[in-house]
Amino acid sequence: MSSNSVLTIYAMVGPMGSGKTTLALSISKDREARFFSLDKTIKEFNKPIKDIKDYEFHMAEALEIIGTNAIQALKINQSVVLDFGGGIGHWEWLKNIADSSGANIEIYQFEIPIEERLKRVRKRNQDKPKDIYHFTMSDEEVMGSKSPRETPEPSEQVKIIKVIF
Repeated sequence: MSSNSVLTIYAMVGPMGSGKTTLALSISKDREARFFSLDKTIKEFNKPIKDIKDYEFHMAEALEIIGTNAIQALKINQSVVLDFGGGIGHWEWLKNIADSSGANIEIYQFEIPIEERLKRVRKRNQDKPKDIYHFTMSDEEVMGSKSPRETPEPSEQVKIIKVIF
């Protein structure tokens, strides 16, 4: 990764219902960066997703697709926004994408109270936004998602931005 790079990976890290997609879409538009969504990629598999376990089953395949496409975009000098939930468990994946292109990383770490996340997911379950969300999450699934997600230590190439509600 190069600290002088104008290329940036904007990575959204946080649990479901924290506002990652909303901010990711805004950053994508404002900075003319290519948007990649874990939810949307899994939805494009066109397989039934009943619950969080089904969703998690498809995560590795979806992340591989997102990683490949993000690298292609970065190689043609287009910054990317990755709406994937993240956490320290995905750090090597994210670092490999950055290393392959010389991009810097801005991690947006969401810290949203569980009550607000439950409210947002319940609304999302009801509204079912097109092309993004594809299954109804139970309150138990929302409450079981870890918050906050761990991130790597900030460095010259990695900037951590806390998003607190």
